[in-house]
Amino acid sequence: MVRSMASITLPGLPTITLPTVKVPELKIPKIDLPKIDLPSLHSIDLTKVDIRKINTAAITSNPVVKQATEVGYTAVGFAVLGFQKIQVRRRELMGQFSQRRNTAQ
Repeated sequence: MVRSMASITLPGLPTITLPTVKVPELKIPKIDLPKIDLPSLHSIDLTKVDIRKINTAAITSNPVVKQATEVGYTAVGFAVLGFQKIQVRRRELMGQFSQRRNTAQ
């Protein structure tokens, strides 16, 4: 587990220490991709490829593609959840600051 702690200090207000956030460690397995000879790719003529004849089921059923897709979805999901938590905490802090400012006046 990775732990992080932050504190906020503003002039004229007491320091606010945010609670410790426990983030699980994400271990992604190593994927060995086959070696691709890049210089030979320029000789491929894509104008003769009929896209309607490509078997997309074979591409999406590949376990590596499925795993990479799931990892991508999971990363985006964690990012969205983290952003939402930050927004909620920001709104809470803004409410606390405005209350303290109003009581100080």
